[in-house]
Amino acid sequence: MLNAARMTIKNTGVSIQNQFFYLQNFITSPRTMGTLMPSSPWLCHAMLSQIDWATSLEIAELGAADGVLTRRILSRMRADAKLEAFEIQPAFVRKLNQMDDPRLQVMAHSAEHMSTQYDAVFSCLPLLSMPVRTSIRILQATRQQLKEKDGVLVLFQYSHLSEKLLSRYFTWKKIRVVKNFPPALVYICKPR
Repeated sequence: MLNAARMTIKNTGVSIQNQFFYLQNFITSPRTMGTLMPSSPWLCHAMLSQIDWATSLEIAELGAADGVLTRRILSRMRADAKLEAFEIQPAFVRKLNQMDDPRLQVMAHSAEHMSTQYDAVFSCLPLLSMPVRTSIRILQATRQQLKEKDGVLVLFQYSHLSEKLLSRYFTWKKIRVVKNFPPALVYICKPR
């Protein structure tokens, strides 16, 4: 029982440390961070369940943060697949670069500058918090870089207010994930 208590304290310490790291980055740059806490396992599962992992070989993640979703993407990817994780916060870029997986390439610049054709793009970017022009450029780049036949963008937002913007470039459906703080909407988007 003592070992279980120690494990709980240890796990809580890591969780508190991780939440403090998010809070620090949110205070530093709230327009690009968009959240105070990492995505829940339920939100990650809802996002990752939207693509065919057997055929998705070229994958991007926009706003990878400290790698909560990144690690889960890598665990589902085929050995011959590639993941480009876009992140502009230097502290998060350092954390992502510590991941030891040859399939991962950390892109320390804005997703506006994507240049690969992707089967799937996952986005954790706070579209409503960013400048409108930046959101538009990222959505345009995503639409252009998705493979025409089966490419899919899976993103989450905390509000339905981005739907009008999404509708300019994609047809979409959404699901609600209540086991997240705050509850989130997952959008599954196909290029128009």
